[in-house]
Amino acid sequence: MLLNHTKSLFLFLCVLVSWASYSTILLAWAQTEVSNNQVSQAQINLTLVEKDPPSRGTPPGKEGTGSRGDCIYQQNKPSLTPIVGGNQSHFTVKDYPTIWVYLPYTSQQETSGEFSLQDGDMEVYRTSLKLPTKSGIVGITLPSTIPALKVGKEYRWYFDINCSRHVSADNSPIPASVTGIVEKKLISLELERGLKTAKTPLEKIFVYAKHDIWYEAITELGQLRLKEPHNSTLKKVWVELLNTEHFGLGNLSQEPIIVNMMLSSSDLKILR
Repeated sequence: MLLNHTKSLFLFLCVLVSWASYSTILLAWAQTEVSNNQVSQAQINLTLVEKDPPSRGTPPGKEGTGSRGDCIYQQNKPSLTPIVGGNQSHFTVKDYPTIWVYLPYTSQQETSGEFSLQDGDMEVYRTSLKLPTKSGIVGITLPSTIPALKVGKEYRWYFDINCSRHVSADNSPIPASVTGIVEKKLISLELERGLKTAKTPLEKIFVYAKHDIWYEAITELGQLRLKEPHNSTLKKVWVELLNTEHFGLGNLSQEPIIVNMMLSSSDLKILR
Protein backbone atom coordinates (compact mmCIF):
# COMPACT_ATOMS: atom_id res chain seq x y z
CA MET A 1 0.00 0.00 0.00
CA LEU A 2 2.76 2.44 1.00
CA LEU A 3 4.83 1.44 -2.02
CA ASN A 4 1.90 2.09 -4.40
CA HIS A 5 1.20 5.41 -2.69
CA THR A 6 4.83 6.53 -3.10
CA LYS A 7 4.94 5.41 -6.72
CA SER A 8 1.78 7.38 -7.41
CA LEU A 9 3.33 10.48 -5.85
CA PHE A 10 6.48 10.10 -7.93
CA LEU A 11 4.53 9.62 -11.17
CA PHE A 12 2.43 12.70 -10.49
CA LEU A 13 5.45 14.88 -9.70
CA CYS A 14 7.12 13.64 -12.87
CA VAL A 15 4.19 14.65 -15.04
CA LEU A 16 4.23 18.11 -13.44
CA VAL A 17 7.94 18.56 -14.18
CA SER A 18 7.59 17.27 -17.72
CA TRP A 19 4.42 19.26 -18.35
CA ALA A 20 6.09 22.52 -17.26
CA SER A 21 8.55 22.06 -20.14
CA TYR A 22 5.90 20.39 -22.34
CA SER A 23 7.74 17.10 -22.40
CA THR A 24 6.90 13.45 -22.97
CA ILE A 25 7.78 11.19 -20.05
CA LEU A 26 9.68 7.95 -20.54
CA LEU A 27 9.82 6.60 -17.03
CA ALA A 28 11.56 3.52 -15.61
CA TRP A 29 11.83 2.35 -12.03
CA ALA A 30 15.09 0.52 -11.29
CA GLN A 31 14.71 -0.43 -7.67
CA THR A 32 12.74 0.36 -4.50
CA GLU A 33 13.16 -0.81 -0.97
CA VAL A 34 10.73 -0.99 1.91
CA SER A 35 12.13 -0.84 5.45
CA ASN A 36 10.45 0.17 8.73
CA ASN A 37 7.47 1.59 6.84
CA GLN A 38 9.80 3.90 4.91
CA VAL A 39 10.09 3.57 1.13
CA SER A 40 13.55 4.41 -0.18
CA GLN A 41 13.98 4.98 -3.87
CA ALA A 42 17.32 3.50 -4.87
CA GLN A 43 17.41 4.59 -8.48
CA ILE A 44 15.16 6.43 -10.89
CA ASN A 45 15.79 6.90 -14.58
CA LEU A 46 13.85 9.76 -16.09
CA THR A 47 14.17 10.81 -19.72
CA LEU A 48 12.51 13.96 -20.99
CA VAL A 49 11.99 14.56 -24.70
CA GLU A 50 11.33 18.22 -25.40
CA LYS A 51 8.63 19.36 -27.76
CA ASP A 52 7.06 22.71 -28.58
CA PRO A 53 4.26 23.85 -26.27
CA PRO A 54 0.72 24.06 -27.67
CA SER A 55 -0.53 27.48 -28.73
CA ARG A 56 -3.99 28.37 -27.45
CA GLY A 57 -3.98 32.13 -27.50
CA THR A 58 -3.87 34.53 -24.58
CA PRO A 59 -5.10 33.05 -21.28
CA PRO A 60 -7.38 34.91 -18.90
CA GLY A 61 -5.42 36.93 -16.34
CA LYS A 62 -4.77 35.45 -12.91
CA GLU A 63 -5.60 38.69 -11.11
CA GLY A 64 -9.03 40.19 -10.50
CA THR A 65 -10.81 42.12 -13.20
CA GLY A 66 -12.48 44.69 -10.99
CA SER A 67 -15.82 44.43 -12.80
CA ARG A 68 -17.78 44.65 -9.55
CA GLY A 69 -15.86 47.61 -8.14
CA ASP A 70 -12.89 47.52 -5.83
CA CYS A 71 -12.54 46.04 -2.35
CA ILE A 72 -10.15 47.12 0.36
CA TYR A 73 -6.77 45.44 0.04
CA GLN A 74 -6.22 42.66 2.57
CA GLN A 75 -2.75 43.26 3.97
CA ASN A 76 -0.32 40.33 3.74
CA LYS A 77 -2.79 38.31 1.64
CA PRO A 78 -2.81 37.55 -2.11
CA SER A 79 -5.61 39.04 -4.17
CA LEU A 80 -8.71 37.18 -5.38
CA THR A 81 -7.25 34.63 -7.82
CA PRO A 82 -8.57 31.77 -10.01
CA ILE A 83 -6.78 28.43 -9.58
CA VAL A 84 -8.16 26.87 -12.78
CA GLY A 85 -9.71 28.31 -15.92
CA GLY A 86 -6.71 29.65 -17.83
CA ASN A 87 -6.16 28.60 -21.44
CA GLN A 88 -3.82 25.83 -20.29
CA SER A 89 -6.09 24.61 -17.48
CA HIS A 90 -9.63 24.90 -18.80
CA PHE A 91 -10.61 21.33 -19.74
CA THR A 92 -13.07 19.12 -17.85
CA VAL A 93 -14.81 15.82 -18.56
CA LYS A 94 -17.64 16.45 -16.10
CA ASP A 95 -21.14 17.76 -16.78
CA TYR A 96 -20.89 19.85 -13.61
CA PRO A 97 -17.25 20.55 -12.76
CA THR A 98 -15.83 22.28 -9.70
CA ILE A 99 -14.19 25.69 -10.10
CA TRP A 100 -11.42 26.62 -7.64
CA VAL A 101 -10.46 30.14 -6.57
CA TYR A 102 -8.41 31.73 -3.82
CA LEU A 103 -10.63 33.96 -1.69
CA PRO A 104 -8.89 36.49 0.60
CA TYR A 105 -12.15 37.75 2.11
CA THR A 106 -14.29 36.29 4.89
CA SER A 107 -17.89 36.75 5.96
CA GLN A 108 -16.67 39.17 8.64
CA GLN A 109 -15.11 41.46 6.01
CA GLU A 110 -17.41 41.23 2.98
CA THR A 111 -20.80 39.66 3.47
CA SER A 112 -21.48 38.12 0.07
CA GLY A 113 -20.32 37.26 -3.42
CA GLU A 114 -21.82 36.17 -6.72
CA PHE A 115 -20.98 33.31 -9.06
CA SER A 116 -22.18 33.21 -12.67
CA LEU A 117 -21.70 31.06 -15.75
CA GLN A 118 -22.08 32.35 -19.30
CA ASP A 119 -22.40 30.70 -22.70
CA GLY A 120 -21.28 33.49 -25.01
CA ASP A 121 -23.63 36.40 -24.35
CA MET A 122 -26.22 34.19 -22.66
CA GLU A 123 -26.17 33.85 -18.89
CA VAL A 124 -26.64 30.19 -17.94
CA TYR A 125 -26.60 30.56 -14.17
CA ARG A 126 -26.15 33.13 -11.42
CA THR A 127 -26.33 32.79 -7.66
CA SER A 128 -25.37 34.66 -4.50
CA LEU A 129 -22.74 33.16 -2.23
CA LYS A 130 -22.24 33.30 1.50
CA LEU A 131 -18.55 33.82 2.10
CA PRO A 132 -16.81 31.37 4.45
CA THR A 133 -15.51 32.35 7.88
CA LYS A 134 -11.87 31.81 6.83
CA SER A 135 -9.85 33.00 3.88
CA GLY A 136 -8.32 30.39 1.60
CA ILE A 137 -8.92 28.26 -1.49
CA VAL A 138 -12.53 27.28 -2.16
CA GLY A 139 -14.19 24.93 -4.61
CA ILE A 140 -17.46 25.89 -6.31
CA THR A 141 -19.33 22.94 -7.85
CA LEU A 142 -21.89 23.69 -10.55
CA PRO A 143 -25.43 22.53 -9.66
CA SER A 144 -27.05 19.59 -11.44
CA THR A 145 -30.23 21.68 -11.83
CA ILE A 146 -28.77 23.67 -14.75
CA PRO A 147 -28.14 22.31 -18.27
CA ALA A 148 -25.05 20.10 -18.42
CA LEU A 149 -21.99 21.53 -20.15
CA LYS A 150 -21.88 20.71 -23.85
CA VAL A 151 -18.83 19.03 -25.35
CA GLY A 152 -16.53 21.38 -27.26
CA LYS A 153 -18.20 24.58 -26.10
CA GLU A 154 -16.27 27.19 -24.11
CA TYR A 155 -18.11 28.67 -21.14
CA ARG A 156 -16.91 31.59 -19.05
CA TRP A 157 -17.44 31.80 -15.31
CA TYR A 158 -17.20 34.80 -12.99
CA PHE A 159 -16.69 35.06 -9.27
CA ASP A 160 -17.50 38.50 -7.84
CA ILE A 161 -17.24 39.97 -4.36
CA ASN A 162 -19.92 42.44 -3.31
CA CYS A 163 -17.76 44.95 -1.45
CA SER A 164 -19.63 46.53 1.42
CA ARG A 165 -16.97 48.91 2.64
CA HIS A 166 -16.04 52.18 1.00
CA VAL A 167 -12.54 52.41 -0.47
CA SER A 168 -11.08 55.75 0.64
CA ALA A 169 -7.81 57.50 -0.09
CA ASP A 170 -6.37 55.87 3.04
CA ASN A 171 -7.12 52.35 1.79
CA SER A 172 -5.58 50.52 -1.16
CA PRO A 173 -8.23 49.20 -3.60
CA ILE A 174 -8.01 45.75 -5.15
CA PRO A 175 -10.11 44.19 -7.96
CA ALA A 176 -13.17 42.30 -6.75
CA SER A 177 -13.86 39.93 -9.65
CA VAL A 178 -12.13 37.03 -11.39
CA THR A 179 -13.03 35.03 -14.46
CA GLY A 180 -12.04 31.79 -16.15
CA ILE A 181 -12.90 29.38 -18.96
CA VAL A 182 -14.28 25.85 -18.77
CA GLU A 183 -14.67 23.49 -21.72
CA LYS A 184 -15.94 19.92 -21.60
CA LYS A 185 -14.13 17.18 -23.51
CA LEU A 186 -15.23 13.63 -24.23
CA ILE A 187 -13.39 10.98 -22.22
CA SER A 188 -10.94 9.36 -24.64
CA LEU A 189 -10.40 5.62 -24.64
CA GLU A 190 -6.87 6.14 -23.31
CA LEU A 191 -8.10 8.35 -20.47
CA GLU A 192 -10.89 5.91 -19.62
CA ARG A 193 -8.43 3.02 -19.59
CA GLY A 194 -6.04 4.96 -17.37
CA LEU A 195 -8.74 5.85 -14.86
CA LYS A 196 -9.93 2.23 -14.69
CA THR A 197 -6.44 0.87 -14.06
CA ALA A 198 -5.43 3.53 -11.51
CA LYS A 199 -4.82 1.75 -8.20
CA THR A 200 -4.68 4.78 -5.90
CA PRO A 201 -6.27 8.25 -5.79
CA LEU A 202 -2.92 9.82 -6.65
CA GLU A 203 -2.60 7.61 -9.73
CA LYS A 204 -6.04 8.80 -10.81
CA ILE A 205 -4.92 12.42 -10.40
CA PHE A 206 -1.81 11.61 -12.43
CA VAL A 207 -3.98 10.24 -15.26
CA TYR A 208 -6.11 13.39 -15.37
CA ALA A 209 -2.98 15.58 -15.38
CA LYS A 210 -1.34 13.53 -18.13
CA HIS A 211 -4.36 14.24 -20.36
CA ASP A 212 -4.56 17.96 -19.43
CA ILE A 213 -7.86 17.50 -17.60
CA TRP A 214 -6.89 19.99 -14.91
CA TYR A 215 -10.32 20.74 -13.48
CA GLU A 216 -10.61 17.12 -12.33
CA ALA A 217 -6.93 16.84 -11.34
CA ILE A 218 -7.29 19.87 -9.06
CA THR A 219 -10.69 18.74 -7.78
CA GLU A 220 -9.57 15.20 -6.93
CA LEU A 221 -6.49 16.51 -5.14
CA GLY A 222 -8.40 19.31 -3.42
CA GLN A 223 -11.01 16.87 -2.13
CA LEU A 224 -8.30 14.57 -0.80
CA ARG A 225 -6.69 17.47 1.03
CA LEU A 226 -10.02 18.51 2.52
CA LYS A 227 -10.42 14.98 3.91
CA GLU A 228 -6.79 14.73 5.04
CA PRO A 229 -5.56 18.28 5.73
CA HIS A 230 -2.47 17.06 7.61
CA ASN A 231 -1.33 14.54 4.97
CA SER A 232 2.20 15.70 4.08
CA THR A 233 2.29 13.71 0.83
CA LEU A 234 -0.86 15.33 -0.53
CA LYS A 235 0.40 18.75 0.53
CA LYS A 236 3.70 18.18 -1.28
CA VAL A 237 1.90 17.27 -4.50
CA TRP A 238 -0.35 20.32 -4.18
CA VAL A 239 2.60 22.67 -3.60
CA GLU A 240 4.54 21.19 -6.53
CA LEU A 241 1.51 21.55 -8.79
CA LEU A 242 0.82 25.20 -8.02
CA ASN A 243 4.51 26.06 -8.37
CA THR A 244 4.76 24.78 -11.95
CA GLU A 245 5.13 27.31 -14.76
CA HIS A 246 1.73 26.14 -15.98
CA PHE A 247 -0.11 27.47 -12.95
CA GLY A 248 2.44 29.98 -11.61
CA LEU A 249 0.65 30.15 -8.27
CA GLY A 250 3.50 29.54 -5.87
CA ASN A 251 2.27 32.44 -3.74
CA LEU A 252 -0.92 30.43 -3.08
CA SER A 253 0.62 27.00 -2.59
CA GLN A 254 0.67 27.29 1.21
CA GLU A 255 -2.84 28.71 1.51
CA PRO A 256 -5.38 26.37 3.16
CA ILE A 257 -8.15 24.64 1.21
CA ILE A 258 -11.18 25.47 3.32
CA VAL A 259 -14.49 24.48 1.68
CA ASN A 260 -16.22 23.00 -1.33
CA MET A 261 -19.39 24.95 -2.12
CA MET A 262 -22.15 22.81 -3.63
CA LEU A 263 -24.34 25.23 -5.57
CA SER A 264 -28.04 24.76 -6.25
CA SER A 265 -30.75 26.84 -7.85
CA SER A 266 -32.33 27.73 -4.50
CA ASP A 267 -29.67 27.78 -1.83
CA LEU A 268 -26.02 27.25 -1.05
CA LYS A 269 -24.59 24.41 0.97
CA ILE A 270 -21.06 24.62 2.29
CA LEU A 271 -19.18 21.37 2.93
CA ARG A 272 -16.35 21.71 5.46
